Amino acid sequence: MAGARVMARHDPTELAKTAYRAYGGATGGKNYQGLPMPAWENLTPAIQTAWEVAAEAIARQVLGMGAGPARGEHPR
Repeated sequence: MAGARVMARHDPTELAKTAYRAYGGATGGKNYQGLPMPAWENLTPAIQTAWEVAAEAIARQVLGMGAGPARGEHPR
């Protein structure tokens, strides 16, 4: 599967950091509460994982692999 090979070359953490920086750029460096965004390194592991899962889902969608089940995703 070509998409899986491409996905393997992309580190989910690096994709998440890119998305986090883009979010900060779009919000003037503010979080959803209007407070300054902490540096990536200062985010809790749970928040970093949430960004990684979101970035991975977007990458899968862009690569035509479908969103697939996300890590820790709960069925609705």
